[in-house]
Amino acid sequence: MSKLKSEIKKLSQGTDEEIAEIYNNLTLEVFEKGEFLLKQNHICNQYFFIESGSVRLYYWKNEKDYTVWLGTEGQIFTELDSYLHQTPSLVSIESMEKSLVYRISKEKSNALAKKSLAYNTLLRRTVEEAFANMSRNIISFQSEDATERYLRVENEKNWLNKYPLKYISSFIGITQSSLSRLRAKRD
Repeated sequence: MSKLKSEIKKLSQGTDEEIAEIYNNLTLEVFEKGEFLLKQNHICNQYFFIESGSVRLYYWKNEKDYTVWLGTEGQIFTELDSYLHQTPSLVSIESMEKSLVYRISKEKSNALAKKSLAYNTLLRRTVEEAFANMSRNIISFQSEDATERYLRVENEKNWLNKYPLKYISSFIGITQSSLSRLRAKRD
């Protein structure tokens, strides 16, 4: 069973038939490295399910990009503010490598949620998990120094050997040279 299918089953608590119904409503798309799932200032009208590969959520400000989140295999997400309010997105979502990503439109998602308790549970749990992660990140930025944030990312995520340092340093709010120094101290 794929990591994505396991995550859908875990979060939705659905039967095999309910999981199949969810998959039947998804559309698979291949994104090459550097292709966008969503561009900043466009309206997000879909949920994304990562089968394989990885994506980066980031925004531009003052000629610089800031990484907000890195999504990996098995993760389910959307740009929630834009999705809920149908307003321009504050972030771009870009494929960091060749990625297989399932999508479901807002319209199709709403229709499925009305008839499927498992899908409705999946959406609720996805938002709950995202909120919990966001809360941890906010607390981390307010209460931890750069070394502690680095150690948290090192312990909780499998990002350090997979992604460019510029994305990780941006995510934890330090310069690349500071990240390099932190890593050198750890080795």
